[in-house]
Amino acid sequence: MWFRLWLSLVCFVSFAYSALPVNERCVTAVYTAYGYITFAEPKQHTAKAWLSRCQNPLTILSIYASADIYCTPPERTAGFAQLGAFCRDYAHTDLIPRKALADNLTDDAIKHMRVVDYGELRRSEPVDSPVLLSSTYYQRMFDTIDTWEFEVWTHTAFGLSGYAFWGVILTVATLHRFTLHIILFNGVRINSSRLHSLRIVYKFLLHIYHWLQTHVITPGPLPSRGRRVLCWTFPTRIEALIISAFWLMSTILCFICYRLMSGNIYWSDISAQLLRYAADRTGILSFANLPLLWLFAGRNNIFIWATGWSFATFNLFHRHIAWIATIQGLVHTVLYLVIFIQNGNAWRKMQKPYLFWGTIAMVAMLLLSPFAVEWFRRRTYETFLVLHILFSVAALVGCFYHTIIFEDHEYWGYLWPAVAIWSIDRVLRVVRIVYYNLHVHAHAGKTIQYTTSSATYDSAADVIRLEVVPGSSRLKPTPGQYYYLYQPFRLTGWENHPFTLGSWSYETGTTAPTEIPPFVKDDPNIDVTQVPLLSDGSSGSRTPPDREADKEEARLRLVFWIRPFDGWTRHLREQCVRSGGRHMDSTMLLEGPYGEHFPLWTYESVLIVVGGTGIAAAVPYIHDHLARCAADEAESSLRTRDIHLVWTSRQEAFLQTVAARELRTALCRDDMRASFYVTQSSTESDECATLRDELSGQHIEISPGRPDVQSLILTHAQEAQLSDCSAAVLMCGPPAMADEVRAAVHQTMQQGYRGLQYIEESFSW
Repeated sequence: MWFRLWLSLVCFVSFAYSALPVNERCVTAVYTAYGYITFAEPKQHTAKAWLSRCQNPLTILSIYASADIYCTPPERTAGFAQLGAFCRDYAHTDLIPRKALADNLTDDAIKHMRVVDYGELRRSEPVDSPVLLSSTYYQRMFDTIDTWEFEVWTHTAFGLSGYAFWGVILTVATLHRFTLHIILFNGVRINSSRLHSLRIVYKFLLHIYHWLQTHVITPGPLPSRGRRVLCWTFPTRIEALIISAFWLMSTILCFICYRLMSGNIYWSDISAQLLRYAADRTGILSFANLPLLWLFAGRNNIFIWATGWSFATFNLFHRHIAWIATIQGLVHTVLYLVIFIQNGNAWRKMQKPYLFWGTIAMVAMLLLSPFAVEWFRRRTYETFLVLHILFSVAALVGCFYHTIIFEDHEYWGYLWPAVAIWSIDRVLRVVRIVYYNLHVHAHAGKTIQYTTSSATYDSAADVIRLEVVPGSSRLKPTPGQYYYLYQPFRLTGWENHPFTLGSWSYETGTTAPTEIPPFVKDDPNIDVTQVPLLSDGSSGSRTPPDREADKEEARLRLVFWIRPFDGWTRHLREQCVRSGGRHMDSTMLLEGPYGEHFPLWTYESVLIVVGGTGIAAAVPYIHDHLARCAADEAESSLRTRDIHLVWTSRQEAFLQTVAARELRTALCRDDMRASFYVTQSSTESDECATLRDELSGQHIEISPGRPDVQSLILTHAQEAQLSDCSAAVLMCGPPAMADEVRAAVHQTMQQGYRGLQYIEESFSW
């Protein structure tokens, strides 16, 4: 199979190369061959190769004569036009025209010229008359140039193949999302009875789609192995397959399509040719990966929106492209070092500025690798981030100066896009920060409104509740969003960390904060506590009295739940502890919003499984459900009939606080049931019993330990199938828990429950 793949690639590249115009190559072979012969010329021209090639009568006569013999008229026209352009560019002079030498280019004059072979004339002995190239010399030179041109073209084509690879992947993902958007947002149900004429084709395509969902898209990379494969982490099988395919393609492209020939004038030894071609190939492939590397690392990557994939997915692609580019760059460096050592001029070569800068770039790329390891990245993220930026800039600057010697700076075409992508992403980040954190009132004295925040640490729950009031009123929160938070007045104020938006409300100067689900955007004073207990939106919902006077003063309050670990979150907890009452006011800046709002309301039965502070991803979707229930049926497009929330938390206090506050209204509804699990027993009081007493809902289960995820998901799928309704599983929690839920969904789908949709709301670095 590998041989056939290699043969196919070779045939394709050879065919594509043969389609390129070759008219200029004949004259190029002729004048290049004369570069190995020294002609007598004026003294001021001896050290100027291009001046001699363009203005030395003996050289020009010989070139014209040999071209008449070996090149066709179209080849001569194209070749001498190119040579004339080179003379103007490099020698700053014109090529001696043929008509000026016509008397010496008659057939008889050419017939009496001396014919020389390669190496027959020593370069130290100038020739004082025009000479002709032998047919073997010309053919050897033409084959040498043709081979070199083939290799140069191949290096460039293979460098662009990475863009073709990711272009196909991203196009398929975008089309997939677009198709789902049409189906879900227009209420199109997957029902073959609607397609009588195309029922067979429809069922076949549906079968393939379900097979891909079951065996490729939903499951983890390996059965019963979680997300770890060797030393790498892959949340899903499709991500592992995509990255493995790119690794395989990148490796194959480094080993194929080397056209080696005996008698090569540039490098007579076959091993020398292979070393040079492989060194160039790996260097160009490494450069070609740089724009992709920067593109997939950006927070404002347009393909996140186009494909619906998370930032974590593109960050995973970014890391593997970085490893591939680093390995290719290292091979490029080592091969050239071998070439220098073989030529006996390694030390002299290494003193050249462009090689010095290439070494700087390579060292910077190598230093990036150990600091990007997950263990280091998670424990000292702030240090990793600073080093990552510094080494990345050093690598990019080094690449610029390493390739400065090339005419027209041809390889800068790979570098400037990386600079542009990085600059645009940074500018957009600054724009987001300014736009959503500062607001200048044109009236009332032109006051400036800025973001304020307060943090409260609950030691029993071991959670920081951070409430942020954005300076701008333009922010429109939705489920699935996350924000980067800055604390600008710290010594390391540039640090920023992503947190999922857990809840939000609108407050006015005369009223208490009011929980606002995202669907009702036009009235920030709607109170979800007034939503009817029944899920039927037509059952007489109560709306609060009109408060037009307060609308202008309503301000959005965002709530984040932060589990303190190391780094910035630990410092934030210490600040809360040091302040009186474990509460403090601080200045925070928001960067966002990021993230995609999944259309969970289009599924009739929803199971939400969360762990710890993963409840932050669930609460907005639950509030969104309440708001759609309160809205008119025609406006909301709600299809969800029931929601089952399964929440596992170590601390009972955290579960109690959120359930009695943000979830109280939802837990009292007929279409909402909850199962709470506490993994850390409390010795102070039975808070679970207290929670039962405080909540009046009848569909609440509170248990110690951990849930049987497989049983929960299987039961959920069975009930959905019996009811002939669509089902979804939303998961947000630690990686181990996410792997367990994903594996359970996969096993359930393998048992025949193919219509189960799995959504994972998680952020990983």
